[in-house]
Amino acid sequence: MSGSVAIFDPQFITQQGIQRLIDDYQLFSSTHIIDSEQDLTRELKQAAPSFLVIDYIASNQMSIDSFKKVKREFPSLKTLVISDDNDKARIQSIIKTGIKGFLTKSCSKKEILEAIDTIRDGGKFFCSKVVDIITTGEDFTYSELSEREMEIVKLISRGNSSANIAADLNISVHTVNSHRKNILKKLGLKSPTELIIYAAERGWVGLN
Repeated sequence: MSGSVAIFDPQFITQQGIQRLIDDYQLFSSTHIIDSEQDLTRELKQAAPSFLVIDYIASNQMSIDSFKKVKREFPSLKTLVISDDNDKARIQSIIKTGIKGFLTKSCSKKEILEAIDTIRDGGKFFCSKVVDIITTGEDFTYSELSEREMEIVKLISRGNSSANIAADLNISVHTVNSHRKNILKKLGLKSPTELIIYAAERGWVGLN
């Protein structure tokens, strides 16, 4: 148990549920509840939490500019969004602010706990529903990856296994796995989920 957490969610039931979960598992030394967008920046300055759980859409859709302002003023604040937003463009804009995780309100207790632990340890955590939303209608551009590697990133983002990718590209599974390792190494990533989020943040996924 270390650091403090701030929870910003104007929906009382959700707010209380998240607080109860955090308190029951003693995840942080203290918990601060923020009820309104108007008080958000001021209370974050006063409380100086190390972690923020937030639902921007619950407050009649906090503007992306307001959310970006929070991230600019508190760049080191590790942030987990828990929201029922299903707008791809808006989610992509939120991800680009530098948040470390995004869950839906249908996620399980296990997923929430795993997300908090992962983010506190410096990683990223995005639930499968969010990944599905942001990878719909992929549109890739070239980067530091080769054309073949970009093909594989595209197929990974669609949820294909190495065997399926191998069959689709008419190459061996061993070759696919080698490409996957090289892609992660080139980009400094650790998992397929991080790869998908990296692609989304750079506009390789889901942009027209």
